Amino acid sequence: MDNTVLIDSGLVVLAIVAGWRLTSLWYRNRSTAIKRFPLLLVNVAALWGLFNWLTHIIAVLAVNIERMLAGTFVYTFHFYSMLLMGITFTALSTFQLSRIRLMSRGKYYVHGQLMLVSWSIILLSLPIFPLNPIGLLPVLSSAIILLTIAATRSQWKPAAFQVRSRKIVSA
Repeated sequence: MDNTVLIDSGLVVLAIVAGWRLTSLWYRNRSTAIKRFPLLLVNVAALWGLFNWLTHIIAVLAVNIERMLAGTFVYTFHFYSMLLMGITFTALSTFQLSRIRLMSRGKYYVHGQLMLVSWSIILLSLPIFPLNPIGLLPVLSSAIILLTIAATRSQWKPAAFQVRSRKIVSA
């Protein structure tokens, strides 16, 4: 892939645009007191990781299809492991995004699952960093999600459990 900077920049823009649209949709349907910006931040972070893993799979397949067409393809453990890594992290990122959606709808019981999958992504992808600096991308996206959820913890709880004002409003 010759245009990696262009593709990476496009993925950031795509994640921001898709995160904005997804946040608008989920913000209207939320059952929590979550503000728009924290929801946007976790959505963009999750989508950024997801889109990068999807393009990783496409890139691995494209390179090996070119090798097949040239007649130089050899099924190796490297090809298998790169494809398996992409599929695994895509599944984890998709699960992470689904837990964010459920939490925005007031299902706070999935908080532990979101924390577990985010920490799993960090622990599984951190050893990739010495081989390729792009290995920090899933670590960064999961860290953004963990920090945002921790900083806005009370906003993610269902509206029914929020402390209500005792002010009486006349009709």
